Amino acid sequence: MRHTTIFGGIAALALLAACQQAETPERTQARMAQESSMFRERVGGLAVSWERWNAAGQADSIASVFTAEGRMMQPNGPTLVGRDAIRANQAQLFAMGQWTVDLNLESAMSNGPLGIDRGRYQLSFARGPNAPPEAAMIPPVDSGKYLVHWHQVNGTWMIADLIWNSDLPMPAPTPARRR
Repeated sequence: MRHTTIFGGIAALALLAACQQAETPERTQARMAQESSMFRERVGGLAVSWERWNAAGQADSIASVFTAEGRMMQPNGPTLVGRDAIRANQAQLFAMGQWTVDLNLESAMSNGPLGIDRGRYQLSFARGPNAPPEAAMIPPVDSGKYLVHWHQVNGTWMIADLIWNSDLPMPAPTPARRR
């Protein structure tokens, strides 16, 4: 009798799954449009926070919006993996001087727990009095583009991958020294 009950339960679940209709393309588009609208609003709010965190030199706040294994793919440097690496890098940059960033979100799209946003940035840097010599190589103004891959983790949008690059041309190489 017990086997009959188990098999009956399995059959009922299979029948229920078969009766559910697959999402139509139209419903998929409508769902994604609604999800993307809410995602764009959330990402826009985080962009405002990001600007404020940069101005205040808050490396911990920046690192906190990344997943545990989040990646920051910075231009002309190694990929930073994990919050600790991102926090340390940001703290090092903030120690060099004052940063101001303005983010302009151009596009945001999500589908379930995954989201992508892209946009443009304007950056300014004022070298601090105790900045190391390499800070002199940082341009005082920059602009460029970025792309962010987001994951929803326990209901919270977090950055899985961030990459950006400058519109400025690469600096000319330093001439070789003559002996």
